[in-house]
Amino acid sequence: MGLQQDRLRDALEAIRGIKIPEFPQEVIELDAEIQSKFANAQNITKIIERNTTLSGEVVKLANMPVMKAKNPVNTIRDAVTTMGFKNIYNLVVIAAFKRMFGSRGLHRDISDNSVDVAFCMAFLTEEVHGIPRDEAYLVGLFHNVGCLMLASKDEEVYQKIFRSGMSNPIGVLQKEQEAFNTNHTLVGLLVAKKWQLPTDLLNVIMLHHTPDVSKINDDKVRTYVAMLKIANAIVAEISLGSYIGDEMKAFLKDGKQELMLDTDFINDLRQQLLTGGTK
Repeated sequence: MGLQQDRLRDALEAIRGIKIPEFPQEVIELDAEIQSKFANAQNITKIIERNTTLSGEVVKLANMPVMKAKNPVNTIRDAVTTMGFKNIYNLVVIAAFKRMFGSRGLHRDISDNSVDVAFCMAFLTEEVHGIPRDEAYLVGLFHNVGCLMLASKDEEVYQKIFRSGMSNPIGVLQKEQEAFNTNHTLVGLLVAKKWQLPTDLLNVIMLHHTPDVSKINDDKVRTYVAMLKIANAIVAEISLGSYIGDEMKAFLKDGKQELMLDTDFINDLRQQLLTGGTK
């Protein structure tokens, strides 16, 4: 425990001077409403509708093909009715997150990469049972939030490091350590704690570069990390023009073995991403 606390202190020191963005007030109020004994659809709808930008993004997300809504969603009321309270909260958090960091330069590249990973995560739920589609998308979007913070600290230095991580996901942590005296999993953990994200997501953020997923005891966390390995490998392969390093190949193999996915399904995922499945 002491070692972990020391490492978190180093992570906090590494991002000193870089403000962690705040979630919109609507997200905080929505969480409180959903947790209350008297939560109701009308109150939830009103909270989300107060922020017109957020509302528009939520409706757009709910209608993405990968979310597979049973009926078209035209309003926030439709979304609440169709998705349910927990799922609509996840969509609101996703919508808020997408607007919290800048959309230029390396921040845009990291965000685009995370959106692609999130799409792959949602697609994987077709074969990985018991994992909600919207929750998987949220995990994919958030897992590299620490990268966004390190990019804010020093974009020029971090650009090369982030690119190398797409091919060498083990070695990248050492490169981050050398440059910042921390790594993005620890910084991401700090951010997720500040945002009071679920414990499962905290653990996924911290453990998503684990070389061997069988070493992760928690079943749900282990499943999510395996899914992230596959998703990141597919996105990296397409981004790098069919070339990925041995470390990322090992990530893909480890994830496939854990989830017992066949090659045809993985190839279908590749094709879906190549044909613009995230749009």
